[in-house]
Amino acid sequence: MDERTLASVEQLRIPTTDQSAPLDWKDWYHFILMEPNSGLRVLVNLTLSGRLNGGELQLSFIVTVPRELLTVELPPENTLATFGIAYPQIWETGMVSREPFRLQGRNVSLEIDGRQSRVEVQNDGSGLAIAFTAQAEATPLLVTEDSPFGSGFIGWGLVPGLRVAGELSVGEVKFPIHRDWFCYHDRNFGRFRWGEDIGWEWFVAFAVCADGRTLTLVLDRRTNRDHSEWGLSYIFVYLGERLRKIFLGPTLAIDWEWSATGVLPMRLPGVMASVFAHRSVPMPESLRVEAVDERDSLWLEVNFDSAMELVVPDNTARQQSFIEEVSGNVEVKLLLDGEIFHGQGLIYAEYVV
Repeated sequence: MDERTLASVEQLRIPTTDQSAPLDWKDWYHFILMEPNSGLRVLVNLTLSGRLNGGELQLSFIVTVPRELLTVELPPENTLATFGIAYPQIWETGMVSREPFRLQGRNVSLEIDGRQSRVEVQNDGSGLAIAFTAQAEATPLLVTEDSPFGSGFIGWGLVPGLRVAGELSVGEVKFPIHRDWFCYHDRNFGRFRWGEDIGWEWFVAFAVCADGRTLTLVLDRRTNRDHSEWGLSYIFVYLGERLRKIFLGPTLAIDWEWSATGVLPMRLPGVMASVFAHRSVPMPESLRVEAVDERDSLWLEVNFDSAMELVVPDNTARQQSFIEEVSGNVEVKLLLDGEIFHGQGLIYAEYVV
């Protein structure tokens, strides 16, 4: 564990006391939890934007549960149920502290102190709650600090492996979170406006091989809004907790397959879901990735079985971006240093327009 890099990843960049700070500042903390044996998937994202008394603490919390783990009846064709909440609250004095880092809002909190994190979310109205502690174990990466993005810039860092313990509640059903769960954490920060000519493609995939070894793959590709142009694409490949390979740019072929017709996905948050209630759009159904360089190769096949759309409005203009949140099953074949790895598992992905 590189403690200095980890500290650089987790550092809060947004000004916390400057009353004249730009409103387009954004700083967010993103956690993905997946339980390979059951198929449970969880997203928790906390975003701080704007400035004190002129900005927001925003929460997104999404849970996907296989039908056999629920006590409620689902239509026969539904093998999974997805639940979610997303809402903002005004950024007020006392909600943010830096050393150690803490976000404390109404029914939500995040604390990070070195390798240790704690996340708590409770929403009685939806019946959703989660509380877990996490210890960073995988090699942290500070990928970018100030890459051009829209009218400003974006930075990104990640920790694709944390040991977790806690509990997830969906209605009356409680699921223990334990070390068999995979937990991924990343950080984004910068200045830009939602609704600009920006987009990205991202995923984290976690696969287990027959001999018990694990593979974690993380894709990042930043694009314009219609994804006709992009910068440098890369996939980080972790074997266990160590970064072992990076496939870059022209070595990568990324092919998204979309539904043949438009669908009405579950949308969040509620206000924006109402505005776009009749917006029918194609959604990602599958994904294929191939990567080959002079030494190694990667093949990845994905079938998505859960989808949700987050509508993210700009805080000063009448414009918005759409984040397609999708998850599903993944099969991975990797040739690395002459050794073949073949694993299966789960994937969480985003396609932003």
